[in-house]
Amino acid sequence: MRVFVLGILGLHLFLFFSLTGRIKRGYPDFTVYYTAAKMFRVGLGGQLYNLRSQYQVQKNYVGSIPSRHGPLPYIHPPFEAIIFLPLTYLPYPEAFAVWDLLNICMLFGLGCVLRRSLSALRLIPLWEFVVACMAFFPVFVCFLQGQDSILLLLLGALGFNALENEDDLAAGCWFGLGMFKFQFILPLVVVLHIWRRRRAAAGFVTVSCLLVLASAALVGWHNVLHYPAVAVEIGNSPGLGGTAAEFVPNLRGLALGWPLHLPHAIGVAVGLLSSVALFLFAATKWGNRSKSGSFGLKFSLAIVVCGLVAWQTNMHDLSLLVLPLALTADYALCASTQKNGKRSWNAFALLAPALPLLISPLWMIPWLVKGKVSFMAIPLLGWVWSITHELKRNRESIAAPQISASI
Repeated sequence: MRVFVLGILGLHLFLFFSLTGRIKRGYPDFTVYYTAAKMFRVGLGGQLYNLRSQYQVQKNYVGSIPSRHGPLPYIHPPFEAIIFLPLTYLPYPEAFAVWDLLNICMLFGLGCVLRRSLSALRLIPLWEFVVACMAFFPVFVCFLQGQDSILLLLLGALGFNALENEDDLAAGCWFGLGMFKFQFILPLVVVLHIWRRRRAAAGFVTVSCLLVLASAALVGWHNVLHYPAVAVEIGNSPGLGGTAAEFVPNLRGLALGWPLHLPHAIGVAVGLLSSVALFLFAATKWGNRSKSGSFGLKFSLAIVVCGLVAWQTNMHDLSLLVLPLALTADYALCASTQKNGKRSWNAFALLAPALPLLISPLWMIPWLVKGKVSFMAIPLLGWVWSITHELKRNRESIAAPQISASI
């Protein structure tokens, strides 16, 4: 396993260093965060979503890219740009390097947080966990693009730990801080509310309202109220900076991109209906607080489903899958220590559908050559099935002794 991880990591490092020239010229997504923070610094916060202003700032402070005839647009909520404000005191290449170093620090923080709940993770050195994370292709894309998904991953882990400790209010606050990627956080909080973790929803609403007020103070209410329309317009327009369906590894991408390639109207309908059906299945079937299986399995199911039903899921966004990977692996390792061979096989079957996600060439080749990453939603659907199957098996194994006792 260590040889496999090191081999994949070496492949990632080779690709990263072969693209350093493009990074220095401002091709990565980090450009949008640097631009937005720079606009605040020079007093242009009120024009944060003005594409012309964004383009001018990018040309002045990042550099002009010949193939880019407009800005790489900033479509995240206003409050997130403040995180990157200190980095604007550095030139773009140095700021990018510092942000990647901070991402490494966040992975170490993630390992420390998860070790509180996962006994199996305490059996390996913290640096090995970080190296394993960096061998996961979506995490590598975060480093390549200078993206913010590792920050969301850390907040998700903090929220999970709080839920495990029955501190639902704190969990909701952690999830609220992740509203810079609301397409994943909102479905997750709705699931938790349906699961009767209502104090989590209360903490989430409180923090979210504070962030809305902070955004209004930064850019004005007009920009805050106009922001949803801007995000939808750009997200649905690849020419403006949105992501084409072929690059979206979720149900929408599967319906509109490869391999189905349904007509647009039909694909949108299929993607929407299947997303709603999958979400309702995950939210309602495991909603009680009974001890029918590990809460880690239920939380893993929620995370995988949120990635599949979010309308805009980029490859780096799936860094969030590190959480269910760690949680299900911990569950499987604990289960495999039992002397029942069938139990061990069930534990392996739980992880089997996720194995293709760990093989970087399955992501890399379609991404770089064909632009057909949407098919990666298929193993994610298989993983949803295996987790629900294990939850169902657990519930039946708990119910059986209760029936016998009543007889």
